[in-house]
Amino acid sequence: MTGPVPETGVRGAMGADARPSIARVCNRMLGGKDNYLPDEEVVLELEKSAPGQYAAAWASREFQQRVLRYLAEGVGLRQFLDLGAGLPVPGPRRVDTHQIVNLSRAVPEADRPIVVYIDNDPVCVAHGRVLMATDEQTHYLLGDLTDPNLLHDPAVCTYLDLESPIGVLLCGILHHVDDGLGPAGIVRGWVDVLPPGSFLVLTHLCDPGLGDTLHQYAMSCQLRYLETLGSGWFRTRAQIAAFFDGLEMITPGLVGPGRWWPSGPPQRAESVAERLLLVGVGRKPG
Repeated sequence: MTGPVPETGVRGAMGADARPSIARVCNRMLGGKDNYLPDEEVVLELEKSAPGQYAAAWASREFQQRVLRYLAEGVGLRQFLDLGAGLPVPGPRRVDTHQIVNLSRAVPEADRPIVVYIDNDPVCVAHGRVLMATDEQTHYLLGDLTDPNLLHDPAVCTYLDLESPIGVLLCGILHHVDDGLGPAGIVRGWVDVLPPGSFLVLTHLCDPGLGDTLHQYAMSCQLRYLETLGSGWFRTRAQIAAFFDGLEMITPGLVGPGRWWPSGPPQRAESVAERLLLVGVGRKPG
């Protein structure tokens, strides 16, 4: 399962074979069925390095759900762009973007938000189109998140109003874009092309740094990611905060997934893997 660690790159297409992939590993952690034994083995390896991988995956997804409800109900946002969307997770828990925003009681049926999913993997896109693109308000498209000009591609802007705010999700994907590709520049490019009043929602693996007891877990987990999947870089809090430069951070700022406007007090202690995640939401002024 191990291989050479790439010097630069972004998550590539997983193809149709049974090699492990980020999309299928995430699908596995969220209880999906579109994964194989090699993907389960990767999760087991990650679990050895930083216990609580399943809890971290769900904490991240539940954060996304709260943010989406906030943006759809509280802000009144009516269009969303989910970058690096991966594989859908069908089932009763309704965890995908279009399911959450369409469950909002504050949104009339006739005014349901538009959701555009983007992924660079044809297999993810094929699955998404079958399981997600069920109506004219939901679309799954092939594209590369490293190119912000994608927003002006007719395949994308056909469905989005570029004069109105857009909620952009970069969840669980930016840590698979290494420094050689300039992730901060990629995010800045997206912020620059978005209409004023748009929102950026981001989740990222975090290395607390030397001197913190979690540092060794982060480095061990990063090594597992790189050996098994070829990507998965833990960045410092300062590096992650820099992705929000020029944006108005929404309270409570850059925090762990379970600390962003939870519905109540913690029901359990956070796992190690959960403590290696940071999440945040920023608004483009205007």
